Amino acid sequence: MDTSEKQIKRIVLTRMERCSVCHHLFQDDDIHVLSRKEDMWMMVVTCTECHGRNFVAAVLGDGDSSQAQLALRSLGQDAAIEEFAPGRAVEPLPADSEVVKAADVLSMHEFLDEFDGDFQRLFGGK
Repeated sequence: MDTSEKQIKRIVLTRMERCSVCHHLFQDDDIHVLSRKEDMWMMVVTCTECHGRNFVAAVLGDGDSSQAQLALRSLGQDAAIEEFAPGRAVEPLPADSEVVKAADVLSMHEFLDEFDGDFQRLFGGK
């Protein structure tokens, strides 16, 4: 492992520090570089306790953060498909697809909190 890889891993682990699921303290060996380009590194941090995975895009210098977001979404989609449907072909996300924001999640949470389960009424059925 070269010096720059050690530095990038250390920065990522300093910012993440603990697993968001079980709060286990991450170690250097928990982070693995998936791809490395001049301005962006893609990594996965796996918790040795609960096996939770976090995909990380480290954007270096003047790298394009929107490209990092798309790459992370694609990685997350690939991982979910591989976990639940091993061997299935993965189609890339469209370049114009929208990012789900925290406000979207909150809005859906509030809707579901009050939803009574009546889909016929919701969708105008009989």
